[in-house]
Amino acid sequence: MKRLLIVVLCSFCLFGLKAQFRLDYHASYASYNMSDMSDLMQTIKSGEPFKSFGMEIVEDFPAYIAHSVNVGYRLNRHEFGIKSGYYSTGGKISVGDYSGKINVALTTNGYREGLYYRNYLYTFKDRFSLWGEVSPAIIISTLNIETVLTDVDISEVMEEADYNMNAYSVLLQLGGKYYINRVISLDLSGGYEISSRGQNDRLIGSPRPDWSGLRLTGGVGFSF
Repeated sequence: MKRLLIVVLCSFCLFGLKAQFRLDYHASYASYNMSDMSDLMQTIKSGEPFKSFGMEIVEDFPAYIAHSVNVGYRLNRHEFGIKSGYYSTGGKISVGDYSGKINVALTTNGYREGLYYRNYLYTFKDRFSLWGEVSPAIIISTLNIETVLTDVDISEVMEEADYNMNAYSVLLQLGGKYYINRVISLDLSGGYEISSRGQNDRLIGSPRPDWSGLRLTGGVGFSF
């Protein structure tokens, strides 16, 4: 009975503080500092048996679209909760002629799981808010290396290997929120993520994926 009373009292307190449950989806243009992965690709390119084929780098871990979801509570100027995200980029070396081609593709994915705290710095007429955010997280990285040989008749996967690595990161952002109505809002923000590198000693030179980079983000949110 006492526990029930405590829950009821806490609920009334939250409503009194104008607490809101929030669900947000964001898509970001995200760049990454994948220098170690680029070095690994150069090592593969210059090693045997690929060295003699004259292979060239055709993709070198470019910026790509990232996705994230926030689930949290807002209490007046303060918002806090859980932030989950997904990053992806890759590299490729290739050579080909009329008789066929060889591709070596390196695909790196990052699964970001963390917390976030957002402070609403300024609000104008309940329509527009400026905010700052900090989000610490762990990033679980996967690296897939696939070698594919293709000729006029067949396409065969010659080799495929998977590796897992963990790293830590902190994302810092500044943004603005526009409220379409009491439920739906739109966000635009810019920021930078600082990431440690998740080392894997199973690979030559122990290369480390580094998800540090610029984040330009837009998204939609819902308040309940």
